[in-house]
Amino acid sequence: MDNSGKATWVPEDEPVPSAYRTAALVGGFVVLVCFATTHWVPSLVGEWAASIVPYPSLVGPGLFLVAGSLLGLVVASAAWVALTEPWIGIGLALLPLLGSLAGIDAPLHFGVIAGLCAVAVSAGWRRPLASVVAIALAEAVVVGWLLRPHLEMAAPFGAVIDHDLWSSAHAVETALAYTLGLGIVLGAAFGLRAVTRSERERRLLAGRAGQVEQHAGVVAERARLARDLHDVVAHHVSLIAVRAETAPYTHPGLADDARALLTDIAADARLALDELRGVLGILGRAGDDTGRAPQPEWRDISALVERSRAAGLDVGLQGSVDAPVSPSSGYVAYRVVQEALTNARKHAPRSPATVWLEVVPGLVVVRVTSRLAQPGTTAGPGHGLAGMRERVEALGGRLVAGVAGEEFIVEATLPRGLA
Repeated sequence: MDNSGKATWVPEDEPVPSAYRTAALVGGFVVLVCFATTHWVPSLVGEWAASIVPYPSLVGPGLFLVAGSLLGLVVASAAWVALTEPWIGIGLALLPLLGSLAGIDAPLHFGVIAGLCAVAVSAGWRRPLASVVAIALAEAVVVGWLLRPHLEMAAPFGAVIDHDLWSSAHAVETALAYTLGLGIVLGAAFGLRAVTRSERERRLLAGRAGQVEQHAGVVAERARLARDLHDVVAHHVSLIAVRAETAPYTHPGLADDARALLTDIAADARLALDELRGVLGILGRAGDDTGRAPQPEWRDISALVERSRAAGLDVGLQGSVDAPVSPSSGYVAYRVVQEALTNARKHAPRSPATVWLEVVPGLVVVRVTSRLAQPGTTAGPGHGLAGMRERVEALGGRLVAGVAGEEFIVEATLPRGLA
């Protein structure tokens, strides 16, 4: 396991980090230098070139440089290909061995080992197992070279390693040295992977910390808005309630129906003040559920309809409020009915309205219909409808509002929200 909590062997399908691209470029350059500076070319190619060039003495250096550079570009590309396709990269790194497998006389090229090492580092991000396979193949190449006494190794900068006269102890030391070097390369591949994933995790944590800080700023702004709303709106709503309650005493000559109307106004103002304080309490507390006033639920829709009737709106209720509905869906449904009835009372106070409630498995449907004061007119979006839509869509529901014939229909479909 590494610092990110994921197993070291788990393949990584996320975009290749820039550190790996840099490592692939460096590894490819090293491989290209190995091939371009090595005196290596299959004997058949050398004989063919000498036969077509007038001055055979010039074939050697030029042929080595050209052939080595061309083959080096192919093998060097293995490191870049291995960033996304590790197994293809391994195949490209093994290309110089095809001549030996086909029986063509050519010494072993050190660039094969360098190419496999470069692939091991590049493949470590996407497929860690491919890194192990590449190093294992490089070790197999070294062992195969040591087991063939007459096989030379063409090394960079024109060097040639001939182990024909070595002692067995020298061969074992060479094998151990190569094994140690390849082990260091494999450790570097896995070290780069661990460091890269740790750096990615650090950036993710830093991003989350920034989101938390931003959320804290939003919460603080909500608290400030809650205080401002309380100071302004709640103050004026309280004045409405107080003046409606004291009007019968300051104006003794009021008729009985006027007194009853003022009593209803005072009651509605007090109720609006209670709900306003509840909403402001939610805004002012950052996720703290303690001390909140109970919020309206599905069953409270019937009381809302009764209050609308008492306020003079001709409204009917169809459906049951006794079905179990989650508090969040019930709260949003209540607010939808409240806003729809408010709009009906505002735009067509003498027209009848109907509240339809339907509860089906997994869903609740709320529909409020009201006759238009002037048939054929259209209603603008308004802040109320926008607020309803935001509440409904926040729960994954759908809100439809518009004119249908001589009626204005508001229909909300919400998830029932019960397990």
